[in-house]
Amino acid sequence: MNFYTYNSFEKKSGALTFAEAEEIYSELTGLVEIAGQETQELWDEFVKVAVTYAGTRGTWLLLSSQEKAAIDDRRTNEHDAVIYQLTLLKRIFDKQGLPAEWFDQLRLDSVRARKRFGDFACYVAYIYGVNAR
Repeated sequence: MNFYTYNSFEKKSGALTFAEAEEIYSELTGLVEIAGQETQELWDEFVKVAVTYAGTRGTWLLLSSQEKAAIDDRRTNEHDAVIYQLTLLKRIFDKQGLPAEWFDQLRLDSVRARKRFGDFACYVAYIYGVNAR
């Protein structure tokens, strides 16, 4: 049986650290408050897709190859939904003249962007999960 730690995750190339995620999260939630009701509704939708994706990703290492193959398309769609919602938020901020550096910081580069968006979704799911007790 394998046990996984935050330290082993942190050593992976392009891993989004808790410190980076917290900085992005703080900036992003502050901007959502400024941007208005429509943006707050988009944020709520992002949180929902983030929690769904994080649940799937969290069980991934426990699945057999056959089980992974059976849900891989669903996992990909959930991941795409995370990226889509974050992209919508960025576009709204751009339209309103609000800063969107958080998006580039999260994206980092084209090679690692997808994984980092997923990392951020897991971070947001964690924040909402521990606050829901």
